Amino acid sequence: MGLLIIRLITFLNSQSPDSTYYHVAVTMLENYSRIHLISIEEIAKLCHVSKSTISKFTRQLGFDDYLDLKDNAAFVENRFNNPLNYVSNILTSIESDGVNDYLNAVCKDINYLREHMDFSAIDHVAKAISDYDNVAAFGLMFSESAAIDLQCKLAYNGKFIRSFQDDVLQEAFLKKAKADTLILILTNSGEYLTKQQIKLGTPRKNVFLSTQAKIAVISSNPEVKKLSFVSESIIFPHQTKYQTHAILYQIINDLIVHRYRYFHGISTR
Repeated sequence: MGLLIIRLITFLNSQSPDSTYYHVAVTMLENYSRIHLISIEEIAKLCHVSKSTISKFTRQLGFDDYLDLKDNAAFVENRFNNPLNYVSNILTSIESDGVNDYLNAVCKDINYLREHMDFSAIDHVAKAISDYDNVAAFGLMFSESAAIDLQCKLAYNGKFIRSFQDDVLQEAFLKKAKADTLILILTNSGEYLTKQQIKLGTPRKNVFLSTQAKIAVISSNPEVKKLSFVSESIIFPHQTKYQTHAILYQIINDLIVHRYRYFHGISTR
């Protein structure tokens, strides 16, 4: 999925429907297939706003200018040859192999997780969450959905952690974070730690080399443990061709919160 569509959806999820920018974002989504082809004058006319409003909105989304926005508008489902993308890996496989094959794979991966989960790693991360006053959890797309899931589940137990759907805010937080902050990164492939995954050309990401925060990672890729800035890691195994991490995350989050309650003295079991 392209950077623009992600930022538009993220923007809509946090704005009042009565605002001008909300109207611009909705109009862009409704005409998404045309954006990479049309000029700033044309999009302004579609949105019934001025060119200057489009320019300001473009910067609000984190793009340099309208041309930068257009460059990130062309939607190609597997634009960056990512074999883990949703349509190709999940939906196309369901259509070719059937629903039962998919459901069997989900059950197989859950059972495999139960048999091979490193529960000591769960404990280390849960203890860190209990010990740190400042905690955040970040990811992209389905991994960010899981970060919000963890945020809500911890809030039920009196622990507030931060999370931002906006990739610009995530990076800004990482840059400013001090040593008193724990940041959990949810990344199935592990590439969130080293690449700008949703930017053109997937440029290298260097922010983790300079942040002062303690970094804990939840990933299916054991190679993340070798990164110098990773202090704690939960590596979740799975066996099937399906990328079931969106489901496995929920289970891992439950395990983390369960152990957080123990370390924080909420539960005696």
